[in-house]
Amino acid sequence: MRKIISISFSLFVAIIFSWTQALAGNPGGKCKTSFGIFVDSATYSECKQELDAYRNVLIKEGLYAKLLASDWTSPEQVKAKITELAADKKYPLEGVVFVGDIPIVMVRQAQWMTTAFKMNESTFPIFDSSVASDRYYDDFDLRFDFIQKDTAVHNIFYYRLSEKGSQHLHPDIYSARMKVPGIMISKGGNRYAIMRAYLRKVVAAHKEKNTFDKLEFFFGSGYNSEDMNVWRQKASEYKEYFPYAYRKASGNRFLDFHENNQMKWNLFTELQRPDVDLFQFTEHGDYDIQFINGTQEGKDLEDNLYYLKDVTARQYKRWKGTKDDEPFKHEVLDSVFHLDRKSVSDSAMAYYHRTDSIETRNANIYQEDLLNVRSNPKVVILNACYNGSFHNPEGYIAGVHVFGPGKCIVAQGNTVNALQDKWEDKLIGYLSVGLRIGFWEKEVPYLENHLIGDPTFRFSPHDNKEASFCGKLHDDLVKDPDNAAVWKKYLKSDKAIARAAGIIHLGYASTENGFDVSNTALSMLRNDPSCIVRMSAFSVLATLADDNAQAAILTAVNDPYEYIVRSACIFAGSYGTAGKDSVIFRAMEKLHNDNPELARVNWISGSAMDIIKGEEYFDQELAVIKDTSKTEKRRINAMRLFRNNRYIKAIPVLLDAATDDSASEDSRTVAWEVLGWYNQSAAREQIIYKINMILHTNANLPENVAKEMFKTLKRLENN
Repeated sequence: MRKIISISFSLFVAIIFSWTQALAGNPGGKCKTSFGIFVDSATYSECKQELDAYRNVLIKEGLYAKLLASDWTSPEQVKAKITELAADKKYPLEGVVFVGDIPIVMVRQAQWMTTAFKMNESTFPIFDSSVASDRYYDDFDLRFDFIQKDTAVHNIFYYRLSEKGSQHLHPDIYSARMKVPGIMISKGGNRYAIMRAYLRKVVAAHKEKNTFDKLEFFFGSGYNSEDMNVWRQKASEYKEYFPYAYRKASGNRFLDFHENNQMKWNLFTELQRPDVDLFQFTEHGDYDIQFINGTQEGKDLEDNLYYLKDVTARQYKRWKGTKDDEPFKHEVLDSVFHLDRKSVSDSAMAYYHRTDSIETRNANIYQEDLLNVRSNPKVVILNACYNGSFHNPEGYIAGVHVFGPGKCIVAQGNTVNALQDKWEDKLIGYLSVGLRIGFWEKEVPYLENHLIGDPTFRFSPHDNKEASFCGKLHDDLVKDPDNAAVWKKYLKSDKAIARAAGIIHLGYASTENGFDVSNTALSMLRNDPSCIVRMSAFSVLATLADDNAQAAILTAVNDPYEYIVRSACIFAGSYGTAGKDSVIFRAMEKLHNDNPELARVNWISGSAMDIIKGEEYFDQELAVIKDTSKTEKRRINAMRLFRNNRYIKAIPVLLDAATDDSASEDSRTVAWEVLGWYNQSAAREQIIYKINMILHTNANLPENVAKEMFKTLKRLENN
């Protein structure tokens, strides 16, 4: 009896868990695929009834959900169980969700898998310079080497991306996190009560019939160069993705920060509307802030004078009390703006500081604000930096949207900073036809991109025909995601989302049975009437970067859809055919000169021209790399410039640095890592040839150099 009483709590939970699984029994013939619910023991014990209800409602929908409760102590333990679930051929695994306190993986040495994150891992703290990512769990082709467990933050583990696995993201399953934000607990909430309330609303949402017919879109200050052409065309794109939201004017709303100097209050009103299906925020952000309005614009002369004095006072803070105090007053106040010196008095500066703080608070959305706002859209997309930082102990914006009192079921956010020009809504039309949101998330698998909440949430198909299409698409995505024979049939569909999915998945398959993906994609780019199909075709061509690259760029720069034109400019810079007289350079030059109204395109086409012709600055940095009298730190910094600027003339210089036996192992490793960024370059075969030659003739390479060479080779060969 004493032995029974002394059973550990975790073993007790395991016994109870086994019993509940037995009660679930055979899911029946309705279930075709499976889903894993991973939960820590304490959360399972506290939320058992709600978790069981969640599992049961999924089984009724035809998704064989399996609950796995344990005291998970390492990522390897979780991954092993996922691998076990994935081995079940009778019920193929389509996704997983991590509920509560499940180990968090922070990835290092894989920054090309992010859209914008480029922090120096050697100089910044390990927590700040790593990327929280569940790609460790959902992409089975990746391999990782354990580094250490975090000493300060609970349940965080650091890993480096290994050269033994793939160097490209292509998840096998979808995943999501159900993790209550720290701020909701620190403000007096009970994590388990919050989780129970959330799971109850998830189960209720699954029982509703809710077709997708209402969306809202907002863009904030400073995003995408504030180019109105970007936002004007977003409405046209979304009409193709979400046709039912355009049957009446009230079905779609497009908002921007210009409407009000304190737009957050308008947004709170919109968020609390009870009938919105999707709300997308596109703005800058941090883990605890959504940046909505920037510096206020004056409505009249009095406003403008106020802001002039305000900005001047803020600038003066830098010089106050220094030797430049009086020169600043003389040159700026007296000579330039002719302002009274009272503008920078102590009392004036204190006043501006107070008003600045109030204005900043009213200009942006903070996670504390959302504690008192009912975020009602079923899906919230946070296309911003850091809003999805589920690893942050203090909380994260996406989590407050999801776990707050509103109807929000799932949000998407980024754990680190994100590129403004990324294709954030690729194949988002999956939601309109009734697919689970996890399938869309798989199509945008950046290292930092994550779903927070229930990844199995889906809208109801609008009719039987749509339901039939959704069912077939679901089965093909689970069972044959890379089977060319399956996806060729989608190209003949009259549905734009079907053709878009078809060409993208043919791109994943590359070639099969002689099917020419590249020429097919080029033909679709030139001829398909749908902008989302043309963009999908262009993305395939940019990934392949083959003999059709030039034709793809020259076609895309004349496309009527701004994002395709912008993407062509980005690819032109990466492809980088050398010389000012190149055809691609002339196309960029013409676009740049003829379309000044396309602000974002104008900026990126200018950058592409700089890379192709070679800015003087690039050549100066190449000279630094070659100059062995410079410090190693200075030479490494010069090398890293070419990660984002794939200047073709840098390749031989970087190859010399990478193969210099007299250089340090760190320096050579960085050089190889930078060369891996040339995966879309017209000259990447030079690098591939050099690596293969070295690997066949030199068996005595330093360990880290050899590892980075293998990673670079795989990146360049798209493996």
